[in-house]
Amino acid sequence: MDCLETSDLTHALLSSAGVGLWTIELDDGKSPRMYADKAYLQMLGISEDISPEDLYNAWCNNIDLSYYEAFAESIEQMTRGEMSELEYAWNHQYRGIIFLRSHGGRNHEYTSGVRLEGCCFDVTEQMEFKLHLRELAQYSDIANTLGDGFDNIYYVDITDNSFIEFNAQGVVKTLDAKTCKDFFEGFEQALEKVVYRDDWSLVKDFVNKDKLLYDLENDRAVSVAFRFFIDGRLVFYRLKAAKTPDSDNHIVVTLENVDEEETAKAERKAVADRDMAVISGLSDDFGCVVYVDYESLSEVLYRFDPLFERFVPGWSKIDNFGKRLEVLVNSVVHPSDREAFCAATQPSVVLDKVEQDHMYFVNFRLQINDEDVYYQIKFVKDEYSKNHVIAGFHSVDAETKREMANLEKAELANKAKSAFLFNMSHDIRTPLNAMIGFTDMAIKNIEDKGKALDCLKKSKLSSEHLLSLVNDVLDMSRIESGKVELDLNPVNLDENGNDYVPMLKSLAEKKNVDFKYVSHNIQNRYVYVDFLRLNQVIINVVSNAVKYTPSGGFVSLDVSQIPSDREGYGVYEFVISDTGIGMSPEYQSHLFDEFSRERTSTVSKQQGTGLGLAISKRIIDMMEGTIDVESEVGKGSKFTIRVPMRLQENPEAVEQVRFAYSEQESISFEGFKVLVVEDNELNLEISRDALENAGVVVESAEDGSIAIERLKEKGPDYYDCILMDIQMPVMDGFEATRKIRKMFPDKRIPIVALSANAFDEDRRKSLEAGMDGHLSKPIVMAQLEDALKKFLRH
Repeated sequence: MDCLETSDLTHALLSSAGVGLWTIELDDGKSPRMYADKAYLQMLGISEDISPEDLYNAWCNNIDLSYYEAFAESIEQMTRGEMSELEYAWNHQYRGIIFLRSHGGRNHEYTSGVRLEGCCFDVTEQMEFKLHLRELAQYSDIANTLGDGFDNIYYVDITDNSFIEFNAQGVVKTLDAKTCKDFFEGFEQALEKVVYRDDWSLVKDFVNKDKLLYDLENDRAVSVAFRFFIDGRLVFYRLKAAKTPDSDNHIVVTLENVDEEETAKAERKAVADRDMAVISGLSDDFGCVVYVDYESLSEVLYRFDPLFERFVPGWSKIDNFGKRLEVLVNSVVHPSDREAFCAATQPSVVLDKVEQDHMYFVNFRLQINDEDVYYQIKFVKDEYSKNHVIAGFHSVDAETKREMANLEKAELANKAKSAFLFNMSHDIRTPLNAMIGFTDMAIKNIEDKGKALDCLKKSKLSSEHLLSLVNDVLDMSRIESGKVELDLNPVNLDENGNDYVPMLKSLAEKKNVDFKYVSHNIQNRYVYVDFLRLNQVIINVVSNAVKYTPSGGFVSLDVSQIPSDREGYGVYEFVISDTGIGMSPEYQSHLFDEFSRERTSTVSKQQGTGLGLAISKRIIDMMEGTIDVESEVGKGSKFTIRVPMRLQENPEAVEQVRFAYSEQESISFEGFKVLVVEDNELNLEISRDALENAGVVVESAEDGSIAIERLKEKGPDYYDCILMDIQMPVMDGFEATRKIRKMFPDKRIPIVALSANAFDEDRRKSLEAGMDGHLSKPIVMAQLEDALKKFLRH
């Protein structure tokens, strides 16, 4: 049409202004036609060669349906001759929804029908801006509504990092994020000033744009909890980012105070961690701990040891206790225990047992790689939930096998002790029989002095043998109970050998056995050692050698020093050889066992407890030494003892201790006064007779209190020595000694314990109470006279 034919300049002006011209003709009997200039066609994205009929149809069909009613009303209005203005959405084939504003009216000069003419503006940008403002207003209303729950809300455009801030309050006011143009950069800088240092790495990681957008690709929303340091205390906050449902270019970031929530959560976690720590600590011995609902047999697994997977595949994935027991029975429970195991773990049985006793134990065996492994299930009732039970599976293999081994060892020990008692019954009765028999013979032959004297001597020998039997048993008992301790003393080994060699020579001569003692290569003879225990071992082994060597045989003791790799110590070797009866290989493996002898005394004709070598072995072990034996039946034996001893650094300055064995000296005790404190009349008679025969003047007291009264009456210088019993009525020997020392602090009256208590600690207690010596009963006259010589010689 002529009215729409514009010049290029006019077209350029209209296009740049966003204005297009249009005409619509509605004639009766004809299709509606629409004419548009280039600017309008370009606005609609339609080709210039389109026909008027198709242009009208395309224009009508692409009007957004939500505006169609308003469009029809506008056409009707212009047809009536009124001017009309309409804004509407139109579906552009390239741009999508665009917004147009049309102004137009009716041309009354057109007489063929109805002609409508007008212009159109592209108002898409203005409409989007209006919608954006409306959206912002809507978001603002929502944000203000939610503001009570959030300290701040940020609406972020991720294309250019711009943002809108809503409802800043609380600590967020101090962030001053509004001044930042780039949300991510500015928000990170603002948060870094206030976030608690320990949490900063988490927050910094969260506000990293690339990572945040990556996380939002997989989740609709992501969050992180952290702490602000506010007014001297830590306060929990949560940052949360979420996609917007209507835009791929925007996200919403919220900042929320969650201190109460996180504090409560932390407290719940601390309680849970504590409970789990308690469970873990209490169930450390349990490879599997489950909480069982016995109504459904469902369970919660609290602890699991992967070791179970090795012998019960799939054990960790089981979630039903009935199934768990079934798998266990069918896979590894010992076939012999399966029936009993199933009966013992029946729900009714378990519930009944834990109801009665709170706890219930089921023991069974696993068969793994053809080996029996002992296991146990411990059931414990949950007092707060009916029919709920905690079940713990754990190995009791080590303790069970240890108990079995101990039981077996105890049975063997009982057998050995039974054999010992059988032998001891004979060995004790033999000297007792001799003592009673020879005493009766002495009484019957009292007129025959020679015969009576011979009987009494034999009775005395038998009593001494009986005493040695009792001493061995007591000594072994004390060693096993750990009551024996080494008493290390400075000793000259050369002089120490001189103490026991004469005794051993005398013992060998009585049996017509040749004895030889050799000492060589002793470079360091000054050492520290418990010489009494060492001598006990040497005398014991040599005495055994003499005992089992026939008349005319040979026994030797060879002492030497061998190299030691321990600085400050020497190793000393004692080799005892004999030409005696020897021992079988079988017996040698039990040589140092308690109560063992290769033959009974009835067969070997040698009496004893079978404890001598066992005692010697224990003493050498205490000294960190060794004792070995080589033997052959009929050819004799060789014992090799090696003992490490600490060397004396300056022996000249140390007084060397020794206990010399010597023949009894003849000495007179005429005129010396001794007070014997003794409550037993028979013991008093024996002591009085022995002392008076030596020329001692004896007075007695029945207990410690009477002894004190005697001393008060006669003074501290009256008695030359007091022989003090320990266990007495009224006042014992210890208490009496302490009172005497207090009574006469400037006078040291010699007091010697004379007691049936014969152990080392008894001697130690006597010395601690203030006594000067300790002699054990039964009285050995030689020892008593040695004590008297020490205290009474002028």
